[in-house]
Amino acid sequence: MIQYATFVQTVGAQLGAADTEEARRAVEAVIAAVAASLEEPDRDRLAAVLPGSLRGAAETQAQSVHPDSGAALVSAVSAGSGCPAERARFYTQAVLSTLAGSEPEVAGVLARRLPDAEELFAPIDQGVPPRGSGVLIGLTPRLLERDEIDRALAALEGWEGDEHRLRRTVVLPPDRHRPLRDAVARAELDMTHHARVEQLQDTVTFEVWTHSLDRVTDMDVDLARRIDAAIAAVGSHG
Repeated sequence: MIQYATFVQTVGAQLGAADTEEARRAVEAVIAAVAASLEEPDRDRLAAVLPGSLRGAAETQAQSVHPDSGAALVSAVSAGSGCPAERARFYTQAVLSTLAGSEPEVAGVLARRLPDAEELFAPIDQGVPPRGSGVLIGLTPRLLERDEIDRALAALEGWEGDEHRLRRTVVLPPDRHRPLRDAVARAELDMTHHARVEQLQDTVTFEVWTHSLDRVTDMDVDLARRIDAAIAAVGSHG
C-alpha cells in the first residue's frame, strides 16, 4: 500500500506543484470524484488500497454518479479542489497514473469503469501539461475566453464555434480532398495537435478543440489558421 505522504508528493512532483496543500486537496478531490463514479463493491476495493488519510475520501455514502465523459469527471475534481479545470485535468491524470503504478489490479478495475480512461490514466508527459506546471514542452495550450474566441473567429476564414469547438466546412471537388487532407496532416504533425475531419462527397468539415481540456485553446486557433492556409493552397470555393 502506498503511503499518504509519498502519494501526494509523487502526484505534486508530476505537476511541479510547490503548493503541497493544493496537491493534498487535489488528490482527495480526485479520489472522491472517482469513488463517486463507482458502485459500492469497486468503491470498497479502491478504499482498501488507499492510505488511511485518503480512505475517507473514497468512502462516500452518496449514490453513485456515472459521468458520461472524462471532462465531467474533471469538472467534479475542479469543483472539489478549487483548481481551474485545466489543472484539475492533470491532477486527475497524475493521481490515476500513480495509482496504476502502485496498484495495477485496482487501477485496471477503475479503467474499465471510468469514461475516457485511456486519456485519464495517461501520465502527464504523454499529454499536454498545464500552463505554469513547470513541465517544459514546445507548446502549452491556454484556455480562451468567449471574447477572445469571437475575435479569433472574425480573423479566420469561414469558421464558427464557441468555447468548446471551432469548425469550418469547405466545398471542394473530390479530387482536391486528398491534397487538402495531406496538407492538414503535415500541419498537425508539425504541431502535434489534431483536428476531427468529416469528409462527404463534395465537402470537408474540420473541427478543432483541445481534447485533454475539452475546450478551445490558443493551439486550436493556430491549427485553424494552418487549415485555412492549406485550404487556400489547394484551391477552395468554400
